[in-house]
Formats: sequence, C-alpha cells, structure tokens
Amino acid sequence: MKILDWYIIRKFLGTYVFAIMLILAITVMFDINEKLDAFLKAPLKATVFDYFLNFLPYFANQFSPLFTFIAVIFFTSKLADNSEIIAMLSTGMSYRRLLRPYLVSATVIAAATYMLSAYIIPPANVKRIEYTNTYVKNKRVDFGSNIQLQVAKGEIAYMQSFNNSQKTGYKFSLESFEDKKLVSRLTAQTIKWDTLHNWTVRDYMIRDFDGQRETIRRGSRLDTIIPIEPR
Repeated sequence: MKILDWYIIRKFLGTYVFAIMLILAITVMFDINEKLDAFLKAPLKATVFDYFLNFLPYFANQFSPLFTFIAVIFFTSKLADNSEIIAMLSTGMSYRRLLRPYLVSATVIAAATYMLSAYIIPPANVKRIEYTNTYVKNKRVDFGSNIQLQVAKGEIAYMQSFNNSQKTGYKFSLESFEDKKLVSRLTAQTIKWDTLHNWTVRDYMIRDFDGQRETIRRGSRLDTIIPIEPR
C-alpha cells in the first residue's frame, strides 16, 4: 500500500461515510416528524437507546449498497475533474493497479455490512420492533401460527398455533435429539402456561426410541418444565 492508495481509500470511505450520515440525518428528521406523538409519550431513555440506537444501524445497512455506488461515482468524478486520474495514468499506472484501493475500500464496507447483518442488527431489531409495537403501533402480538423454536440443546418445540391472551398452544410437539438422532417425541393436543411458571400438556403421547425399539406412553395431563415463557 502506497501513499496514493491511502489517499484514494480515504476519499472513498470518507465520501461513503459522509453520504450515509447525511441520509441517516434526513431519515431521522422524517421519522421524528412522523412519530412525534409516540416519542413524546414514550420514555426518553427508551426512545434513544431502544429505538434510535437500533434504528440507525438498520437503515445504514439498508442504504449501504446504494451509497457505495454513489460514493464511487462522486469522488471518482471529483478526481477526474481535478485531473488527478490523468496524472496517475501519465506515470504509467494501469487501470488494474488503479482499482486496487477501490477493492480494498469495498472489502472494508463489505466486512462492516456483514458484521451489521450477522451480529448487530438481528438483536437490535428485537428491541426496535418491541418499542414500535409498544409505543408507536400500540400493538401486541397475541396470536401466532406454525411456531418452531429450539428450547434447549437438542430439543425442538413446535406449535401449530398459539393464543397469547389465553396462554394456550394447539397441536404441540417436543422432539429430543442425541447425536442428531431422535430419541423421544412428545405430542399433545394443547399446551397451557400456568401461574406456577410451567407448562401443562393435555391429551399427550410420548414415544421413546431405543434403536429399533419404540415405547409409547399416553395420558390426559402432564406438567412439564419447558424453558420458554410467553410474553
């Protein structure tokens, strides 16, 4: 990496960051104007840390591809207007060599975008959407369908539907795996959350697998502890 490479990289990334910050500032102004009533009712700490602190990475990532393109066009045209590209080529630099700092800058942006998409935005969206549902839309999600989640290592739970107001799920199954092999499967017509912080399944059947052998147990009610809690 030479001085010229660092010069182009600074121009590229500087233009990109400036463009992203500018569009985010405009987006925040429009968002505040649209949701002002909700922001005035919500706690200031929640608005700043739960909403806007998670709002900015999300939209920065959304606009990243567009403003990468804009940054390249803008600062490259500026270099050409100042005859800097002509000076570079007059020294014998090839177009392929000129592309090197562009590729390095694009790699930095791609790495930042990957980190945002994989590690920062998913948990941030949980808080942002929860804030929106609580203060902006004032909407709680009381019903879900085809819910599948891992409740513990090697244990997968499934509900065909769940009514949060009644704390009741329907067509429930709980599968247990060891070394990627199914060892037990519990199915029940209903599963209900009670005040003792456990789940009660009704009209259940448990199938235990031991190689080629299978043991079946049935019952009308079973109290079980599953490490999930409805909200």
